[in-house]
Amino acid sequence: MVKKRNMEQKIPVYYKTSLEDVENCVSSVEKGQVTVLCTSPGGRPVYLVRYGAKNTFDRKANLSSALGASDISCFADKSRPDYRPTLLLVGATHGGEFEGTMALLNLIRVMETGRDYAGNEFPELRGLMEKITLLIIPFLNPDGRARVPFDSFVGMTFEELRYYSQGTWKDGSLCGWPECKKVHPILGHVDYLGAYYNDEGINLMHDNFFGKKAAETESLLQVCEEYVPDFSVLLHGGTNTVDVILSPAYASLQAKRKVCEASARIGEVCKREGLEFIVTKDTDCGENKMPPTSFNLVSAMHHVCGEPCVTYESNQGLVPYDLGGHIQTGSTYDEIYRHHQILFEELAKYILCI
Repeated sequence: MVKKRNMEQKIPVYYKTSLEDVENCVSSVEKGQVTVLCTSPGGRPVYLVRYGAKNTFDRKANLSSALGASDISCFADKSRPDYRPTLLLVGATHGGEFEGTMALLNLIRVMETGRDYAGNEFPELRGLMEKITLLIIPFLNPDGRARVPFDSFVGMTFEELRYYSQGTWKDGSLCGWPECKKVHPILGHVDYLGAYYNDEGINLMHDNFFGKKAAETESLLQVCEEYVPDFSVLLHGGTNTVDVILSPAYASLQAKRKVCEASARIGEVCKREGLEFIVTKDTDCGENKMPPTSFNLVSAMHHVCGEPCVTYESNQGLVPYDLGGHIQTGSTYDEIYRHHQILFEELAKYILCI
């Protein structure tokens, strides 16, 4: 039986992750532009917040056709002198992995007021973001977030996270990972529907990308095709993992090399600040193993925009637990926040070539 957490645990003022927090944040946006991309199966809005001008492309072909012609500019000509590098940041593809959402809401606050929710100024971060076109989706999966009755996993147990994230089977046992992916859509096969899924039981990371897709998936892919971001990141939580960028499977070698370059820059900053980070060095994502690795949401994103699209796994701050003889320790609130700030700063610098 999974115990319920202590709801009285003190959470920092800047650690805002609820659906209400998102509503309050986007409703206060004046310097950016807010769009409702779609409505989830549960009737909840999925927001896009944009800062910076939208690039216009003299588009003559879709990506596939442009590549067939060996001329990517037919799809997206980025050689224009007024072109603005574009960064897409997406929170909570899995509704219980909202560490990135916290950082995104603070980033919006910085863009609007110059200060985050704790009142701290970040002039370098804001200055970088003002030079690019910044696209923020605070919650891709608001349905899943609605099933988590608290604002942080910091201090929780591994089993508690499994319960709220992946849910339970009909017999009450934890679905767990990766077993929770063996049934999809999972609705109708579970007693408790975890936050991984929207209200139709769809794990957006493994949607039917070549068939009928969830509205959230369709909207995200449209954003990728329309804006052709120079770098796109799905912000995930990975229990007590060391923070890492996962290179996309089934992507071009050029895109994978860019991921390695950006990861190395982030790793250098984390090392200087005493933060753990795994630098991505390998472009082999398991496409040739048996069975081959999954073609997932970031793979699909890459194939509609042609640019690097990645998953970022953040430590979620759980209490220490033993995993195969190795003790996995959790990050603090401040460490989780700073990791994301470094990610945002270094990706902005990377696409700005500075």
